Amino acid sequence: MAVIGCGKVGRALGGWLATRGHRVWFSSRNPESARSAAREAGDRAVASELAAAIDACELVLLTLPFEAAISALEPARGPLNGKVLIDVTNPITADHRALKIGHTTSGAEQIARAFPEARVVKAFNAVFAEVYAARTPELKFARQPISIFYAGDDASAKARVAGLIGSLGFDAVDSGPLENARYLEPLSLLNIHLGRVLGNGTAIGFALTRGPA
Repeated sequence: MAVIGCGKVGRALGGWLATRGHRVWFSSRNPESARSAAREAGDRAVASELAAAIDACELVLLTLPFEAAISALEPARGPLNGKVLIDVTNPITADHRALKIGHTTSGAEQIARAFPEARVVKAFNAVFAEVYAARTPELKFARQPISIFYAGDDASAKARVAGLIGSLGFDAVDSGPLENARYLEPLSLLNIHLGRVLGNGTAIGFALTRGPA
């Protein structure tokens, strides 16, 4: 698993995945940030240059700020060929109150157009980093695990991502084609507003309740 970006989400998810048996390659625009993330994650994690990390892994977790994602990935265009690129980014404004793009496109679709050789799946973008850091797919007093919604156009890539989500104890919800990232990215704004503006805190998440089949 390559983790591109070593902010709160990248460190939390990468560290958690390392405890679940994944070999994690951290890469960052700041090499020291990648090294510290790897140290925190333990023996199954290493710091790496971008192209080498992607080349070594079948799954690539993109946790950079959206505005930096495409330019940061450009040097690794070749190694991205055929890889499952899990887009965790959200194209939101600096104050986290609005989307920079939406309605007729999404950040995930723009990344997929920029890197057609990768198999892009939107996922993990509407859960607080604090939930990943606490490794709590089922919150205290909750009756079911948090749902992580994922969307993509490649069936086998989506299956890999669904398996990854489920391996962490979350409820994996297939949300259709990649264009449905247009719905999943605004969901992150709602989560932020509920948690940080309306005072519900960061130990929250959405859960899809299903009736009888």
